[in-house]
Amino acid sequence: MGSSSKSEARLKWGKPLLPWMIEAVQLLGFEKMTPVQAATIPLLSGNKDVVCEAVTGSGKTLAFLLPVLLRLSKSDQKLAMGQMNAVIVEPTRELAHQTHKVLTELIELSPVPGAVKTQLVTGGNQSSRVQDVQTFLHKRPNILVATPGRLLDLLKAQHVNTKALDILIFDEGDRLLDSDSNQTIPSILSLLPKQKRCALFSATMNADVIRDIVTMGMRNPVKVKVSANQTPDQLEICYHTYGTDPIEKIPLAINLLNQTEFKKAIVYIPTCVSVTFWYQVFKLYNINVEGMFSLHGKLLQTPRQKTLDKFANSMERCVLLTTDVAARGLDIPDVDFVLQLDAPNDPNMFVHRAGRTGRAGRHGLCTVLLNADLELGYIDFMKVRKVNMVEGKEIEIDETTLNSKDYLEILQKFTKSDRANHDLAIRSFLSLVRYYMKHSATSIFRLDSLDLFALAKSFGVLKMPRMPELKNKEIPNEGWLTDAFDIDHDLKYKDSKAEAVRLQKLEERIAKKIENEQRKDRESKSGKTNQDVVVNKNTAWSGKIERKQTAQLRREKRQLRAIFKKSKEPEVDSDDNTQQDWKEIISERKAKKAKVDNSMFADL
Repeated sequence: MGSSSKSEARLKWGKPLLPWMIEAVQLLGFEKMTPVQAATIPLLSGNKDVVCEAVTGSGKTLAFLLPVLLRLSKSDQKLAMGQMNAVIVEPTRELAHQTHKVLTELIELSPVPGAVKTQLVTGGNQSSRVQDVQTFLHKRPNILVATPGRLLDLLKAQHVNTKALDILIFDEGDRLLDSDSNQTIPSILSLLPKQKRCALFSATMNADVIRDIVTMGMRNPVKVKVSANQTPDQLEICYHTYGTDPIEKIPLAINLLNQTEFKKAIVYIPTCVSVTFWYQVFKLYNINVEGMFSLHGKLLQTPRQKTLDKFANSMERCVLLTTDVAARGLDIPDVDFVLQLDAPNDPNMFVHRAGRTGRAGRHGLCTVLLNADLELGYIDFMKVRKVNMVEGKEIEIDETTLNSKDYLEILQKFTKSDRANHDLAIRSFLSLVRYYMKHSATSIFRLDSLDLFALAKSFGVLKMPRMPELKNKEIPNEGWLTDAFDIDHDLKYKDSKAEAVRLQKLEERIAKKIENEQRKDRESKSGKTNQDVVVNKNTAWSGKIERKQTAQLRREKRQLRAIFKKSKEPEVDSDDNTQQDWKEIISERKAKKAKVDNSMFADL
């Protein structure tokens, strides 16, 4: 038997899975195991802890759900109220919902309906913390699928007992120890028994994350790394370039959406405010899709989930504009094309974004837009991380192709039509500048290499906003990026209430300006200046302190002078008396002398 035949045989569904499990996964459309499933299921079904790094779209979800169900089926332990057998921790609500959905589909195909109970614990608008605990105590679920914060709240609740826990799963483990969750996970582990099986799954691994998880929650860990390549063979990764002018980027993106064959596409955008902005802008152009959706992390959970469900269930050609909230773990069917407007800040996120397509053996295409003069170094940057990109297919130029001139004309008409649109354009532009500043590949994505004026113009900004990056720089045309006009009076909000508030603030600002000018006139006439009246706010602290010390010294001198003057006053009176006494003494002496002289003459 050749090596390929052996490999095929090893990937057939079989032991240690039970017959109903094999039938269930085949009914769900999984004809054979993936390499990650073949490597992980036997380990987790036995007595090994697992740290699994596998490419995105490789079947990690079934790789941990099947062992969980297998261990439950072998256990004859009856749960008391407040106990559970398994906990699956997901970094986001969307991932938790998705995992719970797959788990429910498997359980529904079980020969004993209702034998395994589950509970989804994610918070948001689904339930309160009190309701989570009440449901848990009443329903007595075997398996919890939860986000970290709500899981910790549940475990801390009265009457919750974790001693029956058999297996703990961390999905997207590297992300679980990022940001807010990095303090929550240790707290969760401190409430769980040490005698349990534990597994961590992720498409990317950080050495610090692995060390932390292994140290805190694992015994006998086995590291599984299924593939050295970061991307599956059926996933084509490429890049498209635009010229030096940023205004060419969005027309390129729109042309790619029009000319690429796909059933569903995802466009990744760096920031939440930019998703809102570009969602409105993209609808201005004739993009060849039946539906367009937007999704970002600042949306409330209910509309977020509804949008995701609508996109996932759509049977028409459609596109989703989103941030990285939809970049990891989500299994959205029929996504054939992923377009990244900008290279992600975290290089690992590139893999997660790309992994939304080319899943379960389907062909997928992922591309990223790069500035031809400034950003081509990103290709080698990702190659070092085992992500190989090739140059994408050129855009076909015809009468339907969007050019930069037409794009800008439509965009500026949009931002001029409502001041709210212009405000959104400015906020979106500024958010991209901040995003660029924080990029991990600083040698490639340098802020000082950006033409901020051209970049702002590509967002439809009409006049440059005040920003620290423009300090001490020459600002051409007084900041105008279009023909100058009276922006204070001619660019209005369509919303009457917002416009009324703006006009009131404008009136107050003008009144204050007039008042300041009048004060300056009065001061100039009186010979005083602002410097005499008020200390410049931008003056260094050392200068302010020195002036305070000088003023204090002067006050002390004046006080001493006054005290000295007061103390001298009685001395002055004493001097006058003394002088008077001397005068009297002199007069007496003169009188005596006169008498002596007279007596002497009398003798003569």
